[in-house]
Amino acid sequence: MPTYFSFPSKNESSIAEEREVLEKLSQAAKIASVLYESQKNAGHPGANFYPVGVTKKELEFAARKNPKILDPYTIVERKGKELVAVPYSVKYKKELEEISGLLKAAASMSSDRGLQAYLRSRAKDLLNDNYDKSNILWLKTKGSAVGCVIGAFDRYLDKLFFKKRAFMAWAGILDQKLTSEMNRLKELILTTERAFLPGANRARIANTEIRVEDTAAFSGLAADFLFVGNNLPSSADIDLIQKHGTVFTIFKPTLEWRFHAWVLPIFRRLFDEETKNKFSDQDLQSAFIQSVVLHESCHSLMRYKDAPARLEELFPYLDELFTDLLGIKGCGTLILKNALTEHELEAIVAVAVCRSLYFYASLLDRPHIDPYATGGALVMEFLCKAGALLQKKDGFHLDSYRALIALNQLTSIIEYYIALGNHAEAKEFLKRFAVKKIFSPFLPYLAGLPHGGSL
Repeated sequence: MPTYFSFPSKNESSIAEEREVLEKLSQAAKIASVLYESQKNAGHPGANFYPVGVTKKELEFAARKNPKILDPYTIVERKGKELVAVPYSVKYKKELEEISGLLKAAASMSSDRGLQAYLRSRAKDLLNDNYDKSNILWLKTKGSAVGCVIGAFDRYLDKLFFKKRAFMAWAGILDQKLTSEMNRLKELILTTERAFLPGANRARIANTEIRVEDTAAFSGLAADFLFVGNNLPSSADIDLIQKHGTVFTIFKPTLEWRFHAWVLPIFRRLFDEETKNKFSDQDLQSAFIQSVVLHESCHSLMRYKDAPARLEELFPYLDELFTDLLGIKGCGTLILKNALTEHELEAIVAVAVCRSLYFYASLLDRPHIDPYATGGALVMEFLCKAGALLQKKDGFHLDSYRALIALNQLTSIIEYYIALGNHAEAKEFLKRFAVKKIFSPFLPYLAGLPHGGSL
C-alpha cells in the first residue's frame, strides 16, 4: 500500500510563499516514506527494528549489557553472535541529511519566525536522535499558517516492546475557521471532571491545542495507517508533555475520504430503515469529525504516566479504545452544558459502530491497524450482548440508550487496565475476544466495499 500521498490544495487563501514552503516540505516527506518502508515488516512482530528470528528474551538480555538495544532511535543488528544497536542517525545518514537540507531550505523561504526556528531545530535533531528541542519549538507553531511534522514518533510497528519509533511526516495549511470551531469542543471536553482510580500514576498535561489542516503531503506511518488525526509529542515523551503540552492535528483529506468512502456507505448498508431515518448525511458527517476531536482530546483528558511501560505492546490496543470510549462518555457532560444535543450523541454512537467496521474491513490490506480493529471488536461485542444492536429483516437496529449503558460498562473495564493493570492481566483479558467471530455477523453488510483502499 502507498506510504506517501500528496493532495491538491483546497485552501484558496494560501499565498505563494506558503506554497513554496510546502513544496520543500513535501519533498522531505517523500524521503521520510522511504525510511518508513525500510522499517516496516508485517511478517515480523518487531518489524525491521530487530533481526528476524530474534526472541524477546534475547533482546532483553542484550539490553541489560547495552541499553541502546531498546532505545527508541536505534536499529538492532547481528554482528556475529552479538546484537548491536545502530542509531537512526547512522543507519539513515544519507536520507536524514537530505531531509535536513530540505527543512533548512523551507525555513529560509518562510517569513514565519516560529516556523523557521522549528524547522531549523528539527533539521539538527534528526541528525542527533533526540527531538526534545524541536518538539518544544513545534508546540509553539500551533498558530502558524503552515504546519509540518517530520521524524520518527509512533511505536505501533514494534509489537515486541512498543519502543521503536517509525518515521512519518505531514505538511499542510491551517484551516483557521474549522480549527476555531473544533477548539470549542476540545475545550469543553477537557473541562470535564474525571475521577482517577486510587493508586494510579496520573499524568497531568500542561495544555492541549488543536490544528485542523488542509494536508498537502502525508507519508510514512501516518499515510500507511491513513490517520485522520494525530496527537504529538508521543506518549513516550510524557515528561515533555507534562511540562509543555501537546498539539493534535486533524487531517481534512483523510477525514473526508474515510467518511465518504467508508463511514457513510457502511451506515447505509448496515442499519434498518428506522435507524437510518433518524440521521441525515450531514448529521453523520458532523458526528464523525466530533468523534475524532473527542478521541484526540481524550488522550490528554486521562493519561496514565506508567501505562506504556506496564502494558508494552498491548498499550495501543487499550489506549486507542479508551480514548474513544471516554469521548462518548464525556458527551453526557456536554449535553448538560447545552454544548451537544441528545440527537448528536446518538449520531456519534452510530458513527462509532461504522468506524469499528471500517477498521476490521481494512485489516486485509493494513494488518498493522490491528489495535484499532481489536478495540472495535470489543465495542461491537458489548453492544450486541447488551441488545443495543439487534438484527432485523432490513438491517441492524441501534438502541442508543442500551448502547450508552454498554459502552459505559466497557469504559470502566478498560480504565482499570490502562490505570493499574499489568501486561499479563491485559493479555488474558484481550484473549477472551475472538475478533473474527465478533465481526462475522456483519460481514455480509461489508460485501462489495473496497478493501483497506487508498485515497
